[in-house]
Amino acid sequence: VFTLEKSALSIEEISTMTDIPKNTVYRILYTLERRGLIKFDQDSLTYRPGLRLIEFGFLQAAVIDVKKEAEDLLDELFKKTKQTVLMALKEDDDQLFYIFKRESSEGLKVSTQVGVRRNIFFGVLGHSILAFFPEQKVERLLQDEFKPSSPNSVTDKAIIRQRLSKIKKDRVYMQANETTVGVMGISAPVFNAVGEPIAAIGVIGPAIYFDNEQVEMVKKLVKECGENISERMGYKLKLDPIS
Repeated sequence: VFTLEKSALSIEEISTMTDIPKNTVYRILYTLERRGLIKFDQDSLTYRPGLRLIEFGFLQAAVIDVKKEAEDLLDELFKKTKQTVLMALKEDDDQLFYIFKRESSEGLKVSTQVGVRRNIFFGVLGHSILAFFPEQKVERLLQDEFKPSSPNSVTDKAIIRQRLSKIKKDRVYMQANETTVGVMGISAPVFNAVGEPIAAIGVIGPAIYFDNEQVEMVKKLVKECGENISERMGYKLKLDPIS
């Protein structure tokens, strides 16, 4: 009964759709939940496909709500860094779609808002996704015209290729003064169950705040957060991303 359009269902809905009594539905769901095939959401009192269903290939990874799986981890990242935290999904290969933003009431404000689409070359997040695209796809995107975000934006294709190669190795990326002068960002990729890059997360803050010690600390936190979200999406760290 679960579909991409209807990925969360109550016991009543499942009972109606399957014509199985609610008591029986509950017992079945209880068993499936214990085996990791179904996940119960206490807030909405609904059931959703669990990660093991993804592993078995019964459902596509898109069934899982990435934002829902990531939100508590991103909130924790915000608390630890005290800087703006963003998350964006890959959309149509050359676009980012921002789905999460958390910033303090004081300090740096960023222009990007939830629901906004940006070119994948914009800012720090897109590079963390691009690095794990197949090489031919990267080359195709590099042939397209993309506007620099600021006078400091790097548009040299050779430098961009070097950066993407390093990101693929490090799985974390730092960029300073290129989107906005005086602002630094650190990002990491998020993968789905089959190793495809589906999103990126990032911490954005004043460059003056990030001394060497802070940079290393935030890079570690962002990378770990990206890995934890990926794991919730069914990704196994030992699995090499698709290339």
